[in-house]
Amino acid sequence: MLPLRFLHIPKTAGTTFAQILEQVYRGEKKFQFTGNSRADIDAFNSMSSIQQQQVKLYTGHAPIHTSIKFIDQCETITLLRDPISRVKSFCQHVSEGKSAYLRMKFPPENFDLDKFLHSEILELHNLQTKMLVNTGASAVNFQMPADEALRLALGNLFNHISVFGLLEHFDESLILFKQKFNWDLPTYTISNTKDKDRLLHFEKHHIDRIIAINQLDIELYQRAKIHFEAQINADEFDTKALHRFQQINHNQNKTWLKLRHKGLNFIEHVYQKLFR
Repeated sequence: MLPLRFLHIPKTAGTTFAQILEQVYRGEKKFQFTGNSRADIDAFNSMSSIQQQQVKLYTGHAPIHTSIKFIDQCETITLLRDPISRVKSFCQHVSEGKSAYLRMKFPPENFDLDKFLHSEILELHNLQTKMLVNTGASAVNFQMPADEALRLALGNLFNHISVFGLLEHFDESLILFKQKFNWDLPTYTISNTKDKDRLLHFEKHHIDRIIAINQLDIELYQRAKIHFEAQINADEFDTKALHRFQQINHNQNKTWLKLRHKGLNFIEHVYQKLFR
């Protein structure tokens, strides 16, 4: 099994996908980027050459150029997401206090969506384009004209990334990965879900703000979507494998929900017996 890198762009279903990768690469040595480029480089360099060569899966938040030559030369995959949905999900994530580095500045108990969207938080602005261009730090702003950044991002997506998927077509993306790398796909459940009791309400001016600060990501995604849809509509795409996988995954999740329901009922029954 050749080394593979998953370039994990935040809020693109990467947590769910990383769990799938854990199953596909079970028993193999893994290396996870933390988002701290200097610490990640030091951690990798502290490994012996034998240990480095044993790593078969690289995951975590780091841009396309990690400054680690061996990793940058690995086959790389990634997932993209509709930019408006990605930023909305990021806002929701922060509003629930799930982002440790932003919890003090934007506490969940009085989260202000307008203030947050007009802040200088770098993950709000064209993050997908940045991570397909940057070196070392994921979210820093480009040191180049916007049109050049978009050109580089598209070039890296279509030429450097071996295969990419879209969150909006998650199962189809898995089949593309399966066909490329001959994976045995495990079933999955969605991870890192939002708190339904604390959903943010996005009004038109919020959406307009998200669009205004993500023009590059929107253009990137539109072009990526055209390329992706051509792949899944091609004769080579294994539609039968997609339908089989979706049916198996649906049945597995249905069974799990039944077992969970029975388990909760049993716990409630025992509780009532003990404490009523």
